[in-house]
Amino acid sequence: MIVLVVCGVLALAGVVGVAVWGGIDLRSPAVGASDPTAQHAASVSPIPVRSARVPTGLRRFAWWATVVTVTGTVSGLLMAGAGGRLVMRVLALTSPPAAGRITEAQARVGDITVNGTFAFLVFGALPGAFLSAILYVVIHRWLPRGRLGGVIFGLLLLALFATTLDPLRADNIDFDIVGPGWLAVLLFSVVVILHGMLVAAFAGWYSGRLPPPTRRTWPAYSPLLAAVVYFPLGLVLLAAAILTLIGCALIPAAPRWWTSDALIRAGRIALLALGVVSIPGVIGSVTSIMTR
Repeated sequence: MIVLVVCGVLALAGVVGVAVWGGIDLRSPAVGASDPTAQHAASVSPIPVRSARVPTGLRRFAWWATVVTVTGTVSGLLMAGAGGRLVMRVLALTSPPAAGRITEAQARVGDITVNGTFAFLVFGALPGAFLSAILYVVIHRWLPRGRLGGVIFGLLLLALFATTLDPLRADNIDFDIVGPGWLAVLLFSVVVILHGMLVAAFAGWYSGRLPPPTRRTWPAYSPLLAAVVYFPLGLVLLAAAILTLIGCALIPAAPRWWTSDALIRAGRIALLALGVVSIPGVIGSVTSIMTR
């Protein structure tokens, strides 16, 4: 009971976060403004020399990596983790004959334990939350501004990943155990969409409060230590840091190209195309779950 109460409080906090912060757009870091090296290089040349590009690029990466780490942790804990756990409990209650049966994740239906919840959070909710935070940071410029952007991002997560990975994967044997199917589809869809909205809302709020990385503001970047503890996140951030280092050293115009109007238009077209292409798969997966 205590676990369910805690999950309920956390999920409610996530909904409140969506309501309060949903209209805040993600802001880019003002690293150059606080970086004397970058300011000097920009005054000499519109494309900074490599000696200035690399440290400035790494500072920007540290800022984005911290936004991703904190946003992924918060959204994974409040919505993907707590919200997903609550949905599992509801489906267990609506399926009395399934009590005691073993799920795909080797859990026992009806048992809500601290260890089981922790395992679900670490191996299920957090990896998806970190990936969704990374995806949002990459494509946020291609989404509409304000609350609509969060809604569309949630719908994209539902269309592109929920039915191919989890939680609405058609070949998941859990839907043969618990149900009804329509309720599972409804509840998990709500959680996925709310998760996407929370990612957008919290990233927007937090981006306005994270200072540029300097010698004085380094404590604000302590969340990056989570990458040391949580190996999958650390591996992803390490790979991204290496790519950032190489890109800053070899491609002077990369930041300009990445924020160009042409790429934004192309990205929006790509997202629309991906959404349209995914519709048949979503319909097939939802139909399969609801007809069991």
